[in-house]
Amino acid sequence: MVKGKLKQLIIIAIILFIAISMGAVIGTVTWVINQSPDISEYGQWTTAESTTVYTADGEVLTRLYQQDRVYAPLSEVPEELQHAIIAIEDDRFYNHYGIDARGILRAITVNLRHRATVEGASTITQQLAKNALLTPERLYSRKLQEMYIALQFERKYTKDEILEFYLNEIFLGHSVYGVKNAANFYFNKDLDELTLAESALIAGLPRAPNYYSPYRNPNEAIRRRNIVLNRMLEQGYITAQEAEEARQEELNFEQGEEDNNDNIAPYFVEHIRKELLDQFGARKVYTGGLKVHTSLDLEMQKKAENTVNQAIESGEIPTVEQEDGHGERQPQLSLITLDPHTGHIKSMVGGRGEDKFNRATQAYRQPGSAFKPFVYTQAVRDGLGTGSIVDDTPKKYTSNLEGRDSWIPRNYNDQYSGPTTLRTGLARSINVMTVRLLDKVGISNTIQTAEDMGIKNIISEDRNLSLALGGLTKGVTPLEMATAYGTLATGGIKSEPIAISKVLDNRGNEIYSNPPVKDIVLEQSEAYLITDMLKSAIARGPDIWGTGWRAYLGRPAAGKTGTTSNYSDAWFVGYTPDLVTSVWIGEDSPKRMEYKQKDAEGNIITDNNGNPQTEIIASGQAAKLWGDYMRNIVQERPVAEFEQPNNIITKEINSKSGQLPGPYCPDHTITDELFIEGTEPTETCELHKETEKIEINLETGAIATEYCPEDEVETKEYQIKTRIIVDEDGVPIRKVDPETKIPLTDDDGDYIYEKIPEEKCSEHLPDDKEIEENNNGNMRDQILDFFNTLR
Repeated sequence: MVKGKLKQLIIIAIILFIAISMGAVIGTVTWVINQSPDISEYGQWTTAESTTVYTADGEVLTRLYQQDRVYAPLSEVPEELQHAIIAIEDDRFYNHYGIDARGILRAITVNLRHRATVEGASTITQQLAKNALLTPERLYSRKLQEMYIALQFERKYTKDEILEFYLNEIFLGHSVYGVKNAANFYFNKDLDELTLAESALIAGLPRAPNYYSPYRNPNEAIRRRNIVLNRMLEQGYITAQEAEEARQEELNFEQGEEDNNDNIAPYFVEHIRKELLDQFGARKVYTGGLKVHTSLDLEMQKKAENTVNQAIESGEIPTVEQEDGHGERQPQLSLITLDPHTGHIKSMVGGRGEDKFNRATQAYRQPGSAFKPFVYTQAVRDGLGTGSIVDDTPKKYTSNLEGRDSWIPRNYNDQYSGPTTLRTGLARSINVMTVRLLDKVGISNTIQTAEDMGIKNIISEDRNLSLALGGLTKGVTPLEMATAYGTLATGGIKSEPIAISKVLDNRGNEIYSNPPVKDIVLEQSEAYLITDMLKSAIARGPDIWGTGWRAYLGRPAAGKTGTTSNYSDAWFVGYTPDLVTSVWIGEDSPKRMEYKQKDAEGNIITDNNGNPQTEIIASGQAAKLWGDYMRNIVQERPVAEFEQPNNIITKEINSKSGQLPGPYCPDHTITDELFIEGTEPTETCELHKETEKIEINLETGAIATEYCPEDEVETKEYQIKTRIIVDEDGVPIRKVDPETKIPLTDDDGDYIYEKIPEEKCSEHLPDDKEIEENNNGNMRDQILDFFNTLR
């Protein structure tokens, strides 16, 4: 009876064990099915493919990817490479259904014999499932998922489709995915150019890609290649002679030329990446195989980077280590070039270093005097010409700025020229003139003109006269300045900046197009007058020596310097008829750019007292950098002229009155200037009048006599009719406040002029001897006269 109960218990235990085991198996299978990705969600499944970014002329600039991969259909993969992969990775690929039981048993036998894992049993389909859809953890559950997904792939796709997916999915070392990238990376070849030996080497990589890389372990790479050739021979894919010839072949490893551009234009690439992410999202950008065509001119970019590097290495732009800012090396800089007719960005340097902060597009800085052309543009829109006159003398303005009730603008050298043409004022960047001009044409109108031309971040706090000198709350970017100046280069047509011209999907369909966006914001004649004045701003004489003379190209070009009052920002923005370039220099955390000078060995230069000598970085360095770069890129281009509109006329004027020359105008004040037809002067000069010269004693202020010492006498020229003294240009001289240099006025608000004295000098008389001699001479004359009467 006890035996009977024991027997029953054993039967029940066996039944329970079988039930639990079956439940576990069913539960495991159910879990595997539920947790495994459903490949049907992918439709016509394709592997992740890197996005390729091209320059304007079709060269590969870079790739954006999570896995660097360029997809190749099976028809592009040579049969030798297909056979090599199958021979070494899954010789029964065409005979199983995703899982190879015979291969599993063989692998177990081999591994037990060697007491180590020397052979794997995963089929090509299983490897595809693992690489494409599963995480890399080595778990039994993940292995079961791999087998299940492999069966699903075999159900849904043909063997050739699975092989195609695998050849594009596999990792082949050095961040390279897929056989097409591998052919280029290891041999600088397209797939159809590979030899048998090269195909065998690539086929040997999947087992341990980085270990078998010929760049890291060339001997192991060759040994692994020979194993692949042996397998191909064993399986009848090649003959013994072909195998031997392949073993003897000398392999030349050469990375593809595309990789030579990896370090070119890093800031432009980052700019492109952000635009793509905003437009398409991360998944499509990094895995969608997009073909992105950009505006970048590769040769122009290389010349931009070389010019910047040479300026830094030569010490023209110093290098100091700072703790603040986006990078340690300061001062920073940016350079950006546009085609003003299309808005295409041709080159971009966003800084010196490897940071992600792009100063060409993201740094908002004070433009300083580089803002002045917008004031002059508004003046031209109001009807002024290059020969119109603005008074270059100090003036006190009421101020709405916090902390001061009034403001007296100053020129950088505290020198003032009186009535001056717009051309001279802009070319020499005269502060006082520009403020007076802004006060005349209006702040609101000028802001509107600047915004029309491309300046975007002017706010309500900027509505004051310091705007004339570039005093902005937020500032401008170099890209904005290039866009705005480009409007002048094109004759008044603004083109929105473009970095991406079009995008194709991985099947070659155009999914994004970005044609130029243009807007006419100025009359051609208005833009031409500003351009003509800005040509003078980079002139090297003879009439005007502009502030931007270091940017002179020897061909038609125009531009403007810009330096903030504390030397924290230095600019040069300039253009030819077909290119516009903006250069900025400054520290990331704005501060005065004054640095200790160093000799060729890096030692600090000191004066005779041992004090370190310093140099200040200003717009001169920015202009030189612009000139060095632009001369480099235009030297092989044909010389082009700025097109002069038909309604621009040349008029001979007096450069101090802005009127037609009169009979008393000094010859050197008569010059030719440009006007829009209908705005030219018609009246004859009233400023200059008939003059005479007179000698004045500087000590007494009286008319000099023959007895005044020569070193106290100065010749003055004055208007005969008004007795007002004039300067060397024939302009009446106004009396000024000795401290502020503001011209003085009378109670009626009229200027008070310097006039010649009415009395002769009484302090300097003849000495006693001269008086005695004169007296004796007078008596002798009287005696002679007496005798003459007697006759």
